Order: sequence, then structure tokens, then C-alpha cells
Amino acid sequence: MVTAAHSGAVAGTMDPAQKRFTAFLLCFAAFATMLGVGIITPALPLYGQLLGASGFWIGVIFSSFALSRTLFLPVFGSLSDTHGRRRLLIAGLVGYALFSALYVAADSVWTLALIRFLHGIAASMVFPVAVAYMGDIAEVGEEGRLLGGFHGAAFLGMSFGPLISGVLMDYVSISAAFLALSVISAATAVVCFCYLPDFRPKPREPVPLLAVVRHPALRIPICFYLVYSVAYATYLVYLPLITNAVGHFSGTEIGILIFVGTIVMACVQKLSGRIVDTHNKYHLLAAGISVIAAAALLIATAGTFAGFLAAVTVLGCGFGVSLTTVAALVTIAGRETGQGSAAGIVNMAQGLGLMIVPVIFGIVMDQAGIHAVFLVTAAIAFLAAPFLYVAGRNSPAPVPAGEPRHAKA
Repeated sequence: MVTAAHSGAVAGTMDPAQKRFTAFLLCFAAFATMLGVGIITPALPLYGQLLGASGFWIGVIFSSFALSRTLFLPVFGSLSDTHGRRRLLIAGLVGYALFSALYVAADSVWTLALIRFLHGIAASMVFPVAVAYMGDIAEVGEEGRLLGGFHGAAFLGMSFGPLISGVLMDYVSISAAFLALSVISAATAVVCFCYLPDFRPKPREPVPLLAVVRHPALRIPICFYLVYSVAYATYLVYLPLITNAVGHFSGTEIGILIFVGTIVMACVQKLSGRIVDTHNKYHLLAAGISVIAAAALLIATAGTFAGFLAAVTVLGCGFGVSLTTVAALVTIAGRETGQGSAAGIVNMAQGLGLMIVPVIFGIVMDQAGIHAVFLVTAAIAFLAAPFLYVAGRNSPAPVPAGEPRHAKA
């Protein structure tokens, strides 16, 4: 039987029906993968403590994932440009499944850190490669719509993961969370193997990674992801601390805040796609970062649960608009550099930020208090917004859908 996985392998274009099906599969892969990540994230520090990990070693365990992912992102991104997305994506999902199951067998902190490092390698073959694949099938003028839906599906999965993880840990066991990620990843790999087309764009000469980093169209996305990593790390790592310091909120209340913020982020990404396709992307990016800055300021000054809830809602809106916009910019640049290389480089910038920011802001918190972390985040975002606005003043008008692919957005 010939499945969708074996069709559409000819370089060039993809018919509309197959494009919709492929986009659905990629969104499904993003949702399932990030659902698994959301499941495992709350369980991992508790599991590390059971193995005797100190706070420092818990940080090392988390950083080992970011380290390997950052190191291998540009490598696998470039390989996917020259050898195809489908095989790397499936291999990454299989690795996800394998290493998730191995967590249960870890018997020491060192072993757990090593498995986490290997898990990061598998991760560098999944999400960025799927982003590049989505960029392959996106025509000029529909980058925001397709990439917004993709990232929306990913964050929707991420938002439900912690809730599922809590249920599994409370009513089954902590090991069940890791096994759930393994099963989800394996099932997604099977679906992609059976139905994901091996579509490849027209062949092109590979672009050296240094040239990709220096490409003018990627300068703004790289800068954005460095700023974004500051805000996102602050949101994930320090929101529970400031809510506990201000109102001694329960774990459930903190979980609700993170869930609401992530759900809003996912919904805004889905809804903002068409706006991104028809408006100046640099100006939208500046607006999104301004909203993020305002949200960080609101969090720093909030004193009640309702105040924090309003702040994370605003933050989700800022994240949603910004991520959809920058994804469209990366896709446009990827038509010249290769989608895999472009996605790998910008995700590497994000990974660097996520490795460094928690350490630096930990020092800020020790020296100036938890509120200073969010005030510094707001200041960084506010300073970045005018820079992006100025960069977009002379950018060409957005290209309507259906224009030739050589037109610029």
C-alpha cells in the first residue's frame, strides 16, 4: 500500500490538499512533542531529588538538555536542508521515545544528566526540523498563518502537559510521567512514518553556517530570540517564586497562572497569523515585545491572584504575537539560507539565552530581590522595542498571498 509518506517526494510544489494534510501532521507532531515536554518538566526536578540531586545538580540536569540542543541545532538544521526533513524528524521522535523511557532506569544524578544530554540531541532533530518543514510548504504571504498555527499547536500541548503530569504523579507514579512521554513520542513517530510526505523543495547549494548567522534577514530574529529567552525564562523559572513571595499561592494557583498564560499564547499565535501576513512584521515584533515588557512590569507590581492573572494574560498576548511574527521572518529568510539552517540558528540563540539567563537572574535575585528580576526583564524588553521599530521603518510593504516567491515581506 502506498501511503502519504511515499508520495509528494518530488522537489518543487505541493498541491493544496496535500499541503493541508502535511501542515496538520506537523502541527500534530508539535502538539504531541510539546505535550510530552510539558508532562516531563514538573516531574524531572522531583525525580532528581529522589536520586539525591542538590539544587545545583538539578540546574545541571536542566542545562545539559539546553546545552546539547544548542550545540546540535545548527548541525541538524543544515543536514535537514541537504538530506531531507522527514528522516531526521522521525529519528528524533524515536530518540525522544527511547531516552524518555531510560529516565526510569537512571540510578544516579550523573546518569540522569547524561540521559538529559542525549534527550537534548534528539530534541534538536524534532521541533526545529518540523519548523523548517512548515517553512518549506509555506507560500509567500501565508507564513504567519501556517507558522502561527504550528506554534499555537505546540504551546497548546505545552499548556496541558503540566496538568497531566500532576495527575500522573498524584495517582500513578512519578515514573509514569516519563513513560507517558515515551509512549506519546513513539506514537507520533509511527504516525509520521506512515503518513508524513517526504516533500523536498527544489535543490539548492548549502549555505555555510557562518553565512547563515551573518545573513541580514536573520539579525532581527536572532536578537529577538535573545530577548525572548530572557522573558520566557523569567516567566517559567521566577513566576512561582514571586507569587510565593507576594501571596504564598498554592501549587494549584501557580499552575493555573502558567496554564492560562500558555493557553493565551497558543490562541493568539493561531489568531494572529493573517495579521502578521498583511502588516509590517518588524513593527508587529516591536509591538509584541512592548506588550511583553508591560506584562513583566505588571508582574513585578502585582499583589493579588487577580493581578497576576491579568499580567500573565497580557504576557501571553505579547508572546503570541511576537512568536508568530518572528517565525514568519525566519521562514522568509530561510528561502535564501535554507529553512533548516535558519530555524537551527535562531533556536540556538534561544537556547543560549535559556542557558545563561537563569544563572544571571539568580544573581540579580540574590542581590536585589525577586521583584528586580521582572523589572530588569521589563527594561530589556522596552529597550529592544524601539530598535525593532526603527529597523522596520524602511522595510518593504508586505507581500500579498499569491505574489511570486522572490518578492520580499
